[in-house]
Amino acid sequence: MEDQRFFERLEKETGVAMNAVQKEAICHPEGPLLLLATPGAGKTTVLNARILYLILRRGVNPENILALTFSKAAAKEMDVRFRQLYGQFVKQGIRFSTIHGFSYSIVRRYFQEKRITFSLIENEQGINSKNAVLKRLYQSINQTILTEDKLEELANAICFIKNSMMPITKVGKLDTKIKDLRLIYNAYENYKKTAHPGVILIDFDDMLSLANSILDENPDILISYQKQFPFVLTDESQDTSIIQNEIIEKVANLNNNLFVVGDDDQSIFGFRSANPKYLLDFKTLHPNARILMMEQNYRSTPELVKVTNTFISGNKQRYVKAMFSKNPSNKTILIKSFEYDYQQLSYVIEELKKKETLAQTALLYRNNASAINLIDHLEGADLAFYVRDSGYKFFNHWVIKDILNFMRLSYSDKNVRILEMIYTKFNSYISKQQIEYLKNQDQTKSVFDHLAALSDLPEFRKKNLQEMKRQFKKLNGMKPLDAIRFIRKELHYEKELEEICERLGLSLEACRGILTTLENIAQGMKTLKDFADRLKHLEQLMRESAVHRDVNAVTLSTLHSAKGLEFESVYMLDLVDGILPNVESIKSAEKNKTDSLEEERRLFYVGMTRAKKDLTLLTVENLNDQDVIESQFVREVREILLPGSTQAGNKTVGLTTFKMEKGADIRHKAFGIGRITVIDVKEDMLEVNFRKLGAKQFSLKVCLEGKLVSSVL
Repeated sequence: MEDQRFFERLEKETGVAMNAVQKEAICHPEGPLLLLATPGAGKTTVLNARILYLILRRGVNPENILALTFSKAAAKEMDVRFRQLYGQFVKQGIRFSTIHGFSYSIVRRYFQEKRITFSLIENEQGINSKNAVLKRLYQSINQTILTEDKLEELANAICFIKNSMMPITKVGKLDTKIKDLRLIYNAYENYKKTAHPGVILIDFDDMLSLANSILDENPDILISYQKQFPFVLTDESQDTSIIQNEIIEKVANLNNNLFVVGDDDQSIFGFRSANPKYLLDFKTLHPNARILMMEQNYRSTPELVKVTNTFISGNKQRYVKAMFSKNPSNKTILIKSFEYDYQQLSYVIEELKKKETLAQTALLYRNNASAINLIDHLEGADLAFYVRDSGYKFFNHWVIKDILNFMRLSYSDKNVRILEMIYTKFNSYISKQQIEYLKNQDQTKSVFDHLAALSDLPEFRKKNLQEMKRQFKKLNGMKPLDAIRFIRKELHYEKELEEICERLGLSLEACRGILTTLENIAQGMKTLKDFADRLKHLEQLMRESAVHRDVNAVTLSTLHSAKGLEFESVYMLDLVDGILPNVESIKSAEKNKTDSLEEERRLFYVGMTRAKKDLTLLTVENLNDQDVIESQFVREVREILLPGSTQAGNKTVGLTTFKMEKGADIRHKAFGIGRITVIDVKEDMLEVNFRKLGAKQFSLKVCLEGKLVSSVL
């Protein structure tokens, strides 16, 4: 009766009405509870109402409640929503915190008690900044410069090691392309201990590992936190890593009042060691735990809910849920296929122009690079936009710097410093010793003339240097688009790029994608200066887009950053195999290792479930000048919408796998992507129906031995 009056008062004074499952979770008596909340089920509302219930109905002091979530934004949102809805009932502040923030308070308290001086390496600047240190250590150990994209991979690897509590002996076995990772990791850890005598440097991930160790090794500190917080609530629990779960479990262990809210189907941060295993094993860890499911989706239409519910059921490592919606019906999911990526962009722009308001529309994509073409087109169409990932370093990528340096050298071939940055990236045959020689020469004379004047240089090399001088002069007079293509092909930059990517373990496709993006931006421009200015302008637009956050602007976001958001209309772009799902997950699935492919499916699911009414999936046949195949996830959705519409029916066909069998898609070196229509080993005959050229016949033996055909990826 008292609980009933609690909910009646809640609805009367706040307008918030709860369904039966939500009420059951809010009124949970004691002990551990796992609340699985499907998208749009109102999980934050329930978690906040649970806190209010503990205070008003159970008489719990707000100081004894610890509410944890993963991100600062989520913690702030929980705090703001609690005060807006329930501030009239509870004047005292609630401890809404990120797990990192809570861990930091443990570390700070311990270090202060022990009189240990510490500082965050993230606060260091210049040559002492974390990125600068990692670059220096990498270069020292590997004798190779660390690129920006490789730096991100290294930082993610260190984050994963700490968050997964990986023993140092197993670091070398981590699936990564970072050479000598264990040596770099050890050097980094040693640097933090010795860089500033008397001061320990720690990074954000150290907050977790140190807090966990402090709680393990200091029972008095652990018991103090257990007594202070007899009630622990966690939101977004699918995002927590192994070490974060360890910390939460330790603090909650004494009273065992652990209220866990999450969705195993939205676990998408595997690179940070987050995975749904903690939620899936919750009953094993807590045999007396209750598990409740909030399956009503208040966000989306029944049509969207039905399709997304069926789609995510393709994963095996999950709780089976029956998500449903009582919202009004609307049109179903739209799938649009285009031959080229520029047609996809044109379609999106025209769709946005039709809308009366843009504030409830989102353009979602897997990789940040997709945002650049969008920004270019949106500004051209005078459409306002907000980029959630405005801190992205696309414009500082080394490939872009290379292209700009080629152009700068074409303006003045007297600049040794610029030549030094690119001499290994085209067919210059210039040595490091010659670069050092040039630094001591007259800087008003062409670098190529200086080198051609060397007495010990063969005559053919002197001619080559003069030819280079002519090529750069020719480059200076070109239009930007022609210049980029000239750099790629005639100066052999793309050939060198292949070798660099292979040597450093970088993605050649991603680098080519950047070059194609630059070509798209260069379309119609007259001078190289116009092109350089346009890049600066686009970068400025991206940074300034934050001011459009609360105005009538379309939102641009990666799928990862979009989690937790909702929009009336959602467009998901660049949905091709190799991007979503990514290459690594497809290759792993071919070896019957499906964990990463399941996470890719969850990422696709997160994107789809951001939509309230309209969802459009966009796919292309040619992306970044490469023939591609639509995402296998798009094919699955099409099959759900129209059973029997795909060639494979209900059977999933791995079109990205290199299979020499009828119906398989392959890539021919000369003719692009095609589908095998006939394969006859006895007659040594292979017939392929190509997208653009139709049917062609080949010698099967010649194709295989000459490696003329390969996987689509």
